[in-house]
Amino acid sequence: MSGKPNQRPSFFKILLLDFNRLLRLPPVFLQRYGSALRGGSVKLRASSGKIWLVKLEHKDEEERCCFTRGWNKFVEDVGLEMGEFLVFRLVGRAMFDVSVYGIHGCEREIPGAGFQVEDSDPDEQDELCKDDVTHVIKKKRSRSRKNRTSESDRSPEEKSPLYFEILLKKHHRSRVSPPKRFWMAAGLSDKKTVGVEYLPKHHFQVIKLDHRPTYRMDMGSGWSEFRNANGLVFGKTYSFEFKPIRNVIQVQELKT
Repeated sequence: MSGKPNQRPSFFKILLLDFNRLLRLPPVFLQRYGSALRGGSVKLRASSGKIWLVKLEHKDEEERCCFTRGWNKFVEDVGLEMGEFLVFRLVGRAMFDVSVYGIHGCEREIPGAGFQVEDSDPDEQDELCKDDVTHVIKKKRSRSRKNRTSESDRSPEEKSPLYFEILLKKHHRSRVSPPKRFWMAAGLSDKKTVGVEYLPKHHFQVIKLDHRPTYRMDMGSGWSEFRNANGLVFGKTYSFEFKPIRNVIQVQELKT
């Protein structure tokens, strides 16, 4: 584990769905480097040097290995958002350096200032291996968090980058341009096609993705057929939501 940073074992994860509850590790990574993760817990280290202790266990329906207890605290302290992109580099036995990339595609700083080191809970130490704790971190809530509107008051578009709405106009006759944050979060930047489904009819169509200059992507060939088949009307508003499990965009009319 003493090689150069870009030679160290690593994996990436895009934060989707239940990311704040647990994080699943790639099975291939565990097959190759699982021997360095034995002990039931790992340390996640930010660029600021702060360290979080996280439980490693088999937790989901398929018994895949996941970050569980302590992961939600890391999510809260770092302020992770759905659609962000994380890179984990294995730098020592049960130690990862973590980099966070925002939905804009650029690496962002992991908060360091404003953290306080606290004694960890004795019960937690027993469960997570007593000698494996360097320090447990607690973050003071920032002023921006205090002033932020509650989650229940947010619109679906504010809650998730995997959702957007458009007022259908005549220039949408043959193509639609999703917001960059949407197609980046949905992992469509290197895809050539995407499945689109209209609710409640469940009519499905494969649409070609047209990657254009200036960081723009259009849903092109196949869109007009989809629009006509489902009777989409100019002047009405429609929602678009990417469903990662099915790898499909669901479209439905928003009732006023």
